[in-house]
Amino acid sequence: MDVISLLKQLPFFADLPDDLLGQVVSTGQTRMLSAGEFVFHQGDPPDGLYVLLDGQVRVFLTDEQGQHDVELAVLSSGSLFGEMALLDGEPRSANVACVKSSKCLWLARDEFLQLLRSSSRLLETLLADLSRRVRGTQEKFYWEMLRRQRLLSDMEVQRHRALSSLVAGVAHEINTPLGIVNSAADLIGELVQQITASSGDAPSLQVLCDDLRESTKLVQGNIARACLLVQRFKTLSSQQVSEARQKVNLPDCVQDTLSLYSIQARRAGIEVVFLSRLSGPPEWDGYPGYLSQVLLNLLTNAERYAYPAGTGGRVEVELSDRSFIKDTRRFNLVVRDFGRGIPEESQSRVFEPFFTTGRDQGGTGLGLAIVYSLIHDSMHGQIELTSRPGLTEFHVELPAGPETVPQ
Repeated sequence: MDVISLLKQLPFFADLPDDLLGQVVSTGQTRMLSAGEFVFHQGDPPDGLYVLLDGQVRVFLTDEQGQHDVELAVLSSGSLFGEMALLDGEPRSANVACVKSSKCLWLARDEFLQLLRSSSRLLETLLADLSRRVRGTQEKFYWEMLRRQRLLSDMEVQRHRALSSLVAGVAHEINTPLGIVNSAADLIGELVQQITASSGDAPSLQVLCDDLRESTKLVQGNIARACLLVQRFKTLSSQQVSEARQKVNLPDCVQDTLSLYSIQARRAGIEVVFLSRLSGPPEWDGYPGYLSQVLLNLLTNAERYAYPAGTGGRVEVELSDRSFIKDTRRFNLVVRDFGRGIPEESQSRVFEPFFTTGRDQGGTGLGLAIVYSLIHDSMHGQIELTSRPGLTEFHVELPAGPETVPQ
């Protein structure tokens, strides 16, 4: 089939007369593109208009670091692209790459603008197509904005649920030492009465005094334990609410979070081991509240999915640091379990919002999405997953201070 016959099948050119279509074809060039090949890059000069005769292309933006893509559209046969830069003369605002082998008609900018000047019909068709695309893009971004707002709301609810669960666990745990203190206090009262009654029997008095000292130690030890739990919880909860950057001792910050999680860990039969392998100073200028949320989510994830049905197991939290390179330093935090692993087909999606393999276990698909968001967006770090049966590791890399945040 010749190019004019192909153009007649496309909505943009369907109503144009044959003579005008002939002019379009005569001024253009047919290009064959292979899968994965870039048609043009973001920032390229506006060389012309592209008509996709056959195949499929992807339109996307790339962030400043060149690490993440934001997909704008996937175009199929019959689509136009590159027309905005064609009209305003500005550099390309997005990347276009072939999803699969494609055939395009390329119309050079100067020649196509000349065609528009000579044909009001072609200009009218182009403006109608642009108007339709702008409206579609507006609707797309509107729904995307609503989706993001819903996601942020759901993530915030999930964070509050995690904190509420922690509150309930700490309250239950505090009741244990306080109950011991209460029993010991009752025992002291009874011993005092016995001392009063046995004041004339010196050996008996000595035994009672020994019991009294032992009861006093129980009271003091459990009061100290309760105070420590309350202090750790107050620190952690205030950090989770606060979004301010703080200078903290990083191993202590990690240990405080693990100490509070130990309440839940004992119930689930999880043995949490902290390995600090820092080669430099432990000070971290970062966000301890966010870090505690990341740790709690990763530990809860291991408890729920690595060791399901209360089987229990070992979880290692390893903290290390990179050597100084050009006055920069980064901390590495690894959360490692030895459970059943994550299926290979799911590994690329674990950080996606609402994706979960444990919906029947109460999973919402937001835990690791929250982790990813806190690490990348709030702490300017990175997280990677490696998993196979018997070993799963989440590697978290954090800048040591604001001077190492990527610009």
